Amino acid sequence: MKLVISALTLILLSFNISSSQILQNDTYQYFVDLNKADNDQLEIELITPVISTATAEFKLPAMVPGTYKVYNFGRFISGLKAFDNSGNELKTEKKDVDSWEISSADKLYRLKYFVDDSFDDTSDNKVFEPAGTSIEKDTVFIFNNHGFFGYFKENLKNEYVLNFTKPEGFYGTSSLINTLRSNNLEVFTAPDYQFVVDNPIMFCLPDTTTINFDETSVMISVYSPGKGISSADLSAKLKVLLTAIRNFLGGKLSADRYTFLFYFTNKEGSGSFGALEHNYSSLYFMPDVPKESAPYMINQLQSTSAHEFYHTVTPLNLHSEEIGNFDFNDPKMSKHLWLYEGVTEYFADYIQLREGLVDLKEYGKNIERKISGSMMFNDSLPFTEMSLEALGKYEEQYFNVYQKGALIGLSLDILIREESNGSMGLQDVINIMLQKYGKDKSFKDEDLFDEIVALTSPKIGEFFQKYVAGDQRIPYSEIFSKVGIKVKSIPYNKIDMGGIQMGFNQKTYRLVIRQIAEDNSFVKDLGVKSGDELVSINGKEINFMTMRDIFGSLKNKIKEGDNFEMVVARNDESGTEKMETLKAVVSKVKTAFDSEVIVEKELSEQQMKLKTAWLGK
Repeated sequence: MKLVISALTLILLSFNISSSQILQNDTYQYFVDLNKADNDQLEIELITPVISTATAEFKLPAMVPGTYKVYNFGRFISGLKAFDNSGNELKTEKKDVDSWEISSADKLYRLKYFVDDSFDDTSDNKVFEPAGTSIEKDTVFIFNNHGFFGYFKENLKNEYVLNFTKPEGFYGTSSLINTLRSNNLEVFTAPDYQFVVDNPIMFCLPDTTTINFDETSVMISVYSPGKGISSADLSAKLKVLLTAIRNFLGGKLSADRYTFLFYFTNKEGSGSFGALEHNYSSLYFMPDVPKESAPYMINQLQSTSAHEFYHTVTPLNLHSEEIGNFDFNDPKMSKHLWLYEGVTEYFADYIQLREGLVDLKEYGKNIERKISGSMMFNDSLPFTEMSLEALGKYEEQYFNVYQKGALIGLSLDILIREESNGSMGLQDVINIMLQKYGKDKSFKDEDLFDEIVALTSPKIGEFFQKYVAGDQRIPYSEIFSKVGIKVKSIPYNKIDMGGIQMGFNQKTYRLVIRQIAEDNSFVKDLGVKSGDELVSINGKEINFMTMRDIFGSLKNKIKEGDNFEMVVARNDESGTEKMETLKAVVSKVKTAFDSEVIVEKELSEQQMKLKTAWLGK
């Protein structure tokens, strides 16, 4: 019945019949006219599923998988109205930022509301663009569908039909099932809400290239206002990368179709560029560069694309119940971000090493950056605890999943190789678990460590308890030396900030001061306060990547008596953000240690054997 009625919807659309003539059933039937975009706003119309209860709550997500941050997408909705089949308006009441209660819901036929895009949002809680929405009339539309289309909680498993009227010549790129495409119309279907959210759509004039493998069709779609990068430019590099991933995964990619959506822009946005993964696609928000800079940008995208594609393995096909049964409006966090993001980040670089896209020396430099980056965070905070509280208490520690999380993956891979005498690695363990679980079956969060230990050895359990669930620092030098990678500590002078602890504000993408040791004279003279966000030091912009060099490093030698000027963003009593310039003379320096990774040439027989197994030679 669903498929028959969906087909009827398509027939009516092809004759431009009004949505008021659509037969109501148990399907969500959405209608959007992109030609009517006005001031970065679109009107959305929904013929709702049949509701049998007296009241019903219509919702948009507070959070979606992969973001690890609450955005409250309902705040972009306005003017929501409900109607019965005769056009009579039904009473609605906004229950919270993401929910509307509808009275006489058993008579409900149609909802209408307006959506503002998130790319132009000016609030403090900016949505990271790869999870956001863009409405640029006659130019480009980014449909992260959770920002446009809602659900009734009791009807999450119902089919969705998304009907778009579009400017002539526009093309909607997505891994959603396309059931109709003409010059002016496109219709996509999805079996349930999870699938709708999992498959973004980009509408623009087409710039697409397809890469075909025996088991997978991969489409690359590009929007670049400056025409600096085309889909054809990206395809050669991505084909090499996907071939490497395919070889690593045993000769078959982990999805039967995949779409890379690249949105290049000159917009400043939320302050950070990046991407968001899905089962069948990934969406990228990147700076639009001129033609001469395209090769550099394409190289930079290699690791990001590898990371996002590997997410088709974990957590999309291997995950706990917290992700498998994701609650869009009251999300529960898993304690295994080390697996979902950390191991994914590890494999994104390791696959390139193993398949010959980068050499070991270059890979060693990446390890250096990961070790140094991880030292910016609280290294004694158990990773499982950070994961559970990543939406709240430890939000500012989340970025460490891409630093220490990747190092956890590398450490595990080496130790599993050692314990199995070279016959098994971390990916082999994941492959076994994929056979047991897969996309539609979740493991229990509290059982994961025991399951991995049962497949490996008690020594792996000790690693988990000490360094992932525990507060001990991972002995990188000891573990990495097993495959001939030496981690050397090099002393240098840095400013003694007296035990100041830093965090990372995901809203402003700035480093933020969280704890201050008041007995440090330099800190007292400088006048920093808890909550200050770092903007610049001695005229140099400060961010996560430049912080270590600015406060002192091997490259930037700091000594007592140097002038020090820091600009911070600080809220006044009314909550208004203002820039404050703080000045002091460096009164105290201390010895710190940088990490240098050296690829050893002279190896023992055991080191050589383990290194050979690790590199898959």
